[in-house]
Amino acid sequence: MKKFTCPHCGEPTFSPLQKALAGSLRTRGKPCPKCGKRCCNDMTSIYFSAVVSVLAFIAVMVIYLFHTERVFSSILIVCIILGSLLLCFLFNMFFGKLTRPLRILE
Repeated sequence: MKKFTCPHCGEPTFSPLQKALAGSLRTRGKPCPKCGKRCCNDMTSIYFSAVVSVLAFIAVMVIYLFHTERVFSSILIVCIILGSLLLCFLFNMFFGKLTRPLRILE
């Protein structure tokens, strides 16, 4: 399994799941298992999340305004929202780099 490198110590210590749960620059980040300093996903995570959120919002509004069958449209809206969250999680898991967080509250 591929490990992602810590920006502080340069060692490959983060698994993809740990990287996905590290959060973005707006969060505190996850501590490195080796050096203990916090790391988070870089700006590409925020950019990707913003684009996916805008597209999901547009899709939800189009479905809400133009679809007549309310039960099916409600299920479809929930699936779009959950799908956008899952897509952002998977992007954080496999793409981008780890970086130092902007918020340091240690």
